[in-house]
Amino acid sequence: MNGPSKQISALIFTDIVGSVALQQKLGTNAYTRYVSRHDEIIKECLSTVPDAKILNETGDGFLIRFTDPSDAVNTALRLQYRLSLEKCEGESINVRMGLNMGLITEMDETNRGATRAVGMPINLVARVMDLGGAGQILMTRVVYDDAKQFVRNHPDSGLSDTILSPPEWVSHGSYEIDGNDETIEVFEIGLPGIAPLTAPAGSKKARPANQATHQRSDSNSATEEPEPVDIENLDVLISYADVDNEPLRTGEDGWISQLQRNLKVRMEQISGEEVKISRLSGKDFESIGSGGGIIKGMSEAKAVVPVISPPFTNSPGCQKEMEVFYNPQASPYQAGSGTPKEAKLVNAIKMPVLSGEFPNAMSSVMTQCPGLEFFEREATTGRVREFHEDFGEDSRQRYYERVYDLAYELCETLKNRKDFSSTESTAVTDGRQKIFLAPTTSELTKEYDTVKRELKEHGYHVVPDCPLPLSVNELNEALEEMIIDCVTSIHLMGHHYGLIPESASSSLGEILLRFTANKASSGLKRFIWSPRDFADGETKQVELLEKIQEDPSLHSAAELIEGSIVTLKRDIFRVIQEQRKKAEADANKEIKPVNDSKLIYLICEQRDEEAVEALEDYLFKEGLEVCLPAFDGDEADVKALHQENLINCSGALVYYGAAPRAWVDIKLRDLIKAVGYGRENPIENQAVFIASPHDHRKERYKSHTAKIIRQNDESFSPSNDLKDFIETMKET
Repeated sequence: MNGPSKQISALIFTDIVGSVALQQKLGTNAYTRYVSRHDEIIKECLSTVPDAKILNETGDGFLIRFTDPSDAVNTALRLQYRLSLEKCEGESINVRMGLNMGLITEMDETNRGATRAVGMPINLVARVMDLGGAGQILMTRVVYDDAKQFVRNHPDSGLSDTILSPPEWVSHGSYEIDGNDETIEVFEIGLPGIAPLTAPAGSKKARPANQATHQRSDSNSATEEPEPVDIENLDVLISYADVDNEPLRTGEDGWISQLQRNLKVRMEQISGEEVKISRLSGKDFESIGSGGGIIKGMSEAKAVVPVISPPFTNSPGCQKEMEVFYNPQASPYQAGSGTPKEAKLVNAIKMPVLSGEFPNAMSSVMTQCPGLEFFEREATTGRVREFHEDFGEDSRQRYYERVYDLAYELCETLKNRKDFSSTESTAVTDGRQKIFLAPTTSELTKEYDTVKRELKEHGYHVVPDCPLPLSVNELNEALEEMIIDCVTSIHLMGHHYGLIPESASSSLGEILLRFTANKASSGLKRFIWSPRDFADGETKQVELLEKIQEDPSLHSAAELIEGSIVTLKRDIFRVIQEQRKKAEADANKEIKPVNDSKLIYLICEQRDEEAVEALEDYLFKEGLEVCLPAFDGDEADVKALHQENLINCSGALVYYGAAPRAWVDIKLRDLIKAVGYGRENPIENQAVFIASPHDHRKERYKSHTAKIIRQNDESFSPSNDLKDFIETMKET
């Protein structure tokens, strides 16, 4: 090495817990054998990672460098598991590990004949490691954000007779670290039963941040007065049963209060406008009275969210509320038939209710209005798992996904109402392409929701937007009206055959499949997705999937896709964007010639997925095709799509928003590596788009390889630098 070498690296710092006391207990010779065995295991695990390098040995631990954060996390998991099985000199090998990522410098030390690594990320990883206990893997957010997208299963899963469950990810909140001006978020990963998965108490140079502030906040929330019912000039009214807002723990907000708070934030983020949301329980309705002003005010609410649950359907007050909202004799606005004034009820289904248990006032609400389930059923046990902010990381993520879906649905309703009131026509036509997404079985709920969410985010009108009838005659009538103007139909076929409607001999999925096949001759493009291996599915479903592949009448005008949902989404957007581009070209061919669109890869971190929407829309409006990273799916599919985008794009724009500086540097390094993935020429058009939140580090950000584009305002507005970058892309 001729001079200092700087590079972005993922780091692991390991340490034997209680090494001094252990040496005193074992004696020098036995302790030497103990440390030697410890070293052997660590070096065996590193031997499978080509880019791993030991930077420093401390005597009872190692500082190790990796190129990829997911390699560092997988190595830490492998070490945790291997060491948990080991004993030496009658003692367990208890090791703690800290992980961090950032810019480090390696320099020659000629007097030692070796290299030395220095940099603030090394100091920080040592502090994070010090927080840990025996068997604990702790990391900073920058490692967590990158590795969580790729590390889904344990790296040793399938390599031994022991079946290893997927590792668990846990957030331990913020910590004050000596030497750091800002607090540091600390996360943990590990195997249940081996890893502590508990928040570190602190160390000499690190401690939990804002502990006193959190305690004060909790005590204050316990004494908060309930929010008064305010239904005047209301955008959204949440209707609920009182017991559904009882907190699980003293001092916390109830489920309805959380929903109201989160829904308001999401709707204002999506719409860019202030939204007024209030709530009214069945008990409130009964105490206020059901006459005069209250009914008028409720009827004039632009959108209503009934929170469906067994207590809701059994509440006399909630039943009366639904009569006001749905019964045409009780309210001047009737829900369910599809015009903006009418389609104002969107159900938030908190817990399942059997259809036979709906009172008369509820049956129409449940069967004719769209609904979003805030729960799932386990496929093997049928047990209901409610989505909740406080029920673990997966439940929390699913809860926020549902809040986003509900917010998006309500924003569409408010927009349609606004458009309806500002036009003299009796119907709203916004020119959006319409796509039929066939309802599927419960095992594919998550995949179905993901596809639906992304289609709606890209501006497509997705139908059905209300529950389908469950009798054959009514179903056929509804489908004939619904399929009009649809450019594409999408069918997700899983292992289960599914529900068979009344008076039918086939499942709903098969009926919808045959219905769209009959429409293929009129130009309907179809997508049919199925798992790669469906041999263990239900007998009738296996027979149907085999027919789809063999019978031309079933797969007419269809693309058959197996395996990954990511592949399905990619192909869907490719085809419908081609259809949209062709339609726009036909509409504009007499106005101006159409140039070939350039593909721009808009690289963002998952936390910025919503923040980039305005930028994404602007790039598309300027004639560029925009592709984004995948944030779900298998690890291999996420990486494959990332590499494919790097190979095919004409330019790349790295969005520097909530992501840390190190993440941005890693993505710029990926652009350089694109030629190694099979690209013929380097990516010439590359830039970093610096957005809020702004700080001193962002203000000083520079790059020799990428153009810097700054968004100085909190909200997006195209700058001259961005316009110049787009024009350069179009010209090359």
